[in-house]
Amino acid sequence: MPTNAAGTGFWTAQTRNNALQGRTLLQGLYLATNVGGANPVPLSANRTGVICTSDFGADIFDLRVTVTSGLTMSVKPGTAIVHRDGVGPYEGWLRPGAVSVTCDAAPVSNSRNDIVCLRIYDVAQGDTVPGTGPVQIEVITGTPGAVPVDPVNVSGTISSWPASGGGVGIALARARVSTSGVITLTDVRRSTGVLGAVRPMLPGDLSADGSNCQGDLRWNPALGTIQLYNASGSWQRIRSGEDVGGEWRDARTTPPINLGSTKLQFATNAVSANGLTYNGTDTWTVQTDGIYNVFCQLRATSAQNGGIAMGSTTYADGTHILPFLGFTPGPDYGLSGPVKLTAGQQFCFYFYNNGSNTTINNALRNAMVKIWKQNGAP
Repeated sequence: MPTNAAGTGFWTAQTRNNALQGRTLLQGLYLATNVGGANPVPLSANRTGVICTSDFGADIFDLRVTVTSGLTMSVKPGTAIVHRDGVGPYEGWLRPGAVSVTCDAAPVSNSRNDIVCLRIYDVAQGDTVPGTGPVQIEVITGTPGAVPVDPVNVSGTISSWPASGGGVGIALARARVSTSGVITLTDVRRSTGVLGAVRPMLPGDLSADGSNCQGDLRWNPALGTIQLYNASGSWQRIRSGEDVGGEWRDARTTPPINLGSTKLQFATNAVSANGLTYNGTDTWTVQTDGIYNVFCQLRATSAQNGGIAMGSTTYADGTHILPFLGFTPGPDYGLSGPVKLTAGQQFCFYFYNNGSNTTINNALRNAMVKIWKQNGAP
């Protein structure tokens, strides 16, 4: 006969559901965090973070901290999931309206970092619960220093506090207090979400943050795209239907081309770029991995042996991304082809003049670059 084992329980099986059963319910609804390395343990840890429900433009409002006056800050309503080792996740919230918190008096000689956090106390775990309730919006005061440091961890669950009282929490903002009593605020919120839903990234989230399960989805505002966590343990872009790329022209009058290699410059953005950044002079930076179709052309004032190449920010034969198509006498020169590019990669275009000095003939035809990502490319 088979050997069976008892499960732990299920929601609403009892006359009264206890706290453990409630936390277990949350564990099955919210994102996990990777515990156990290559062999993570299900229901062992949840991702601590803010649940994003409301925004205005680029600003997500949930538990957002702003300076109102002097050393006083306002914290908007919101909900957070805070994991506690060996216990499970707490869901804590601040219901409308916003509340105000105030830092200690300004330091005398050096600035200090104070941390605004949402802190949850559980008397069943031995915490000292304040008289005002088990969930608090607190300012944790730092120590002044020439290079001030945070008094608590801001990158995940806060479980170690400068003073007694216990509890766990999540950092919302860093308030650097100057000797003149001015706050410089940094948003350090990290997000979490429901399984299967798209989780917006907040300012405290890192692009390098992994996930605990393939199929997780996040909105990356820096790239303007939804990313899916794949079975290889990396984030891949989900095509949103927007064209990635752009087109540039060089409308200046006869810029010179000297003997040897010259880095081409394109001053006019003819088609607004999306998913690529350009420094306005000569260098592009890739935002998302993929296969890109590249075209570059120019007309010179004389027919000399030369050619166009696509390379890194420093010219060298060994750094060509697309090599010369051949040293054909001009005056028209071109370069085209598909190329694999990776996020963060930088590139430029070069003209190599193998004859006498000449110039670009923009009077007849503007030099141009077109870069477009292939449809469906990851």
